[in-house]
Amino acid sequence: MRFYLTLWLTGFVFILQAQDPASANSYSVAQRDQKVSVYNEVTINSDASDFSPAFFGDTLVFLSSRHAGPRDPNTGESFFDFYYAAMGPNHSLRSPKPFSINLNSAAHEGPAAFNKAFGKAYFTRNSLPNGVDPSAADGRVRMKIFEATSGVLDWEQIKPLAFNSDAYNCMHPTLSEDGNFMIFSSNRSGGKGGYDLYVSRQIDGNWSPPMNLGGRINTPGNEFFPFLHQSGTLFFASDGYKGYGGIDLYMVKGSGEGSWAEVVNLGPPFNTEADDLGLILDQEGKGGYFSSNREGGLGGDDIYSFEAPDGIQGVVFPDYKTTTIQVFSEQSNRSVAGAGIKIYERVIDENGKIEYYRLSRTSIKMGMDGKAEVEQRSEDLAEPDEKTNSEGKAYIMLDLAKEYMIKVEKRGFFPAEKYYMPSENRFNQPVEVALKRDDCITLEGVVTDMETGEPIPKATIFIFNEEEERRNTISTDDRGVFKYCLPDGYRFTIEARHVGYESSSTQVQTINRRGNRSLGASLQLKPEPVTPRSGMGNVKTHGKEEGAPSLGNRETVEVGSRFILDNLQFEFASAKILQEAASDLEHLSRLMKENPTMKVELRAFTDCRGGEEYNRRLSLKRAEAARNFLVRQGIAVDRILAFGYGESNPIENCDCDGLGDGAPCTDGMHARNRRTEVTIIQK
Repeated sequence: MRFYLTLWLTGFVFILQAQDPASANSYSVAQRDQKVSVYNEVTINSDASDFSPAFFGDTLVFLSSRHAGPRDPNTGESFFDFYYAAMGPNHSLRSPKPFSINLNSAAHEGPAAFNKAFGKAYFTRNSLPNGVDPSAADGRVRMKIFEATSGVLDWEQIKPLAFNSDAYNCMHPTLSEDGNFMIFSSNRSGGKGGYDLYVSRQIDGNWSPPMNLGGRINTPGNEFFPFLHQSGTLFFASDGYKGYGGIDLYMVKGSGEGSWAEVVNLGPPFNTEADDLGLILDQEGKGGYFSSNREGGLGGDDIYSFEAPDGIQGVVFPDYKTTTIQVFSEQSNRSVAGAGIKIYERVIDENGKIEYYRLSRTSIKMGMDGKAEVEQRSEDLAEPDEKTNSEGKAYIMLDLAKEYMIKVEKRGFFPAEKYYMPSENRFNQPVEVALKRDDCITLEGVVTDMETGEPIPKATIFIFNEEEERRNTISTDDRGVFKYCLPDGYRFTIEARHVGYESSSTQVQTINRRGNRSLGASLQLKPEPVTPRSGMGNVKTHGKEEGAPSLGNRETVEVGSRFILDNLQFEFASAKILQEAASDLEHLSRLMKENPTMKVELRAFTDCRGGEEYNRRLSLKRAEAARNFLVRQGIAVDRILAFGYGESNPIENCDCDGLGDGAPCTDGMHARNRRTEVTIIQK
């Protein structure tokens, strides 16, 4: 049995529960696609073993035993080392070179899985002193998964992951696109067979105890070489199904609701009577590489490329759409040419926190020493993703399933931002962004964390004109900085808010200002105190939250008014709004249509049942579901802010688990804590 090492950086929605044993190990065979062409990559293959390719930017990293040196007594070949080859058009490859000095050792290594920024690598290694593991009772060399950090000259800070053991092997890691999940192969006890696939989650920089992917995928045989594609398809190799040869290639889709779809054998030309393994697929799904020891090769194992003009049957990819961004002057309504467009993707991390990330722009070049070097665009660089043409238009491909923040900058104008959901733009109309000329008093400020002094990106800034009782909303950039054009002759209250912080405000005025046409503001936000979960013994808790009136009982609606959407209900443990329970949202929709300049903030809360992280995510999804409902009613998305606060700020501060000293929570108390609030932030 050959335990080679394959991994790559991809994206996936993970299923973290065992599957129904009754449906275990069933699979189908993909129909043979005559349009798939397979080629032996003779430029990089040798008379030794070359296998397990992995993408690394514009290069291909793989394993080879072609070099001279100590030999593995079990295989008779040199120990496997990393090599890389630059990729050209149609997946053509150039002559290979050694990939890294520090990653290559005197014993076996496996190819690396890289995070999105190419700053971390995860790989399998059994490089040990004299090739012997002194802690292994049976004298066998264990395979473990290691982490390495990219340094100035080479990979460094190489260390094993915590879930490794001297009692079993861990190998073949592959990462999700966001780097928060890892799937790997292991023969640890309690599995379904010899080697099973497991998943681990990265939480606060540490990898969680692995969980078996279940009997729908794992067999009494061996599953290894996992590869996660951004489409959500898991590719892997197995000898536990009845296939075409010794080891075959398979794929499976996660349903997203706690189960796996049917396992599919890729069939010819991918699978043969020989061993076929280690498949990787490019982002477009039209080509890639795999390894095989089929007849006609140059060595023990060779690397093959394939072209699939129509894709691989059963693999569904994200739906991208070309988005037109139209920039014009707010004063003259004329097009603005040469405006810089920056696109930020909206991402929710494992703690439910909303972050915005610049779209990745990464390239690979060859260093003076022949090694592959990564050039990653810094987040601090002012270089835009696109610039508007002479008609004030820019074009960019965006994923229909994602959400974005579009930031537009042009000298002589104030920066402008626009939240954008491609899925809501059914007819693909241009996204219009108006720029306001910088011909007034410039307010420039910064928002920082009171305790750490770090800037707070994407903080919400409310600018309240006290005389006109009008509020405008902007946000800080990735440096925590905001700018706004203030008219002459008014007093303003500037308020900053961000999820997880208490709000902070300051006052400025533009009355009788002469000379200097700029103002500065510095706002420090204090992290919110967290209300501890009940049932944790004698812990101090904050006073209970004052309940807001219901929307239906409102007497007046003013800026700052807060109401509870009493009649808004969701399915249990779900963000799906019950059809018969959306009357308050319909009421709010009518109210916003009657007041076309009104902007609102939606805050969703859960009760204390369930995990804190789960509740935080669920509340955010519910707030977003309410926002999307209003958008479908014809309310512009930029008039609605949505936040999820989980089980924090309860109205009824009761003992959730019945283990503390307080009064236990009743169903009525849970119901009062489980609520959605709306605050009027601009009228």
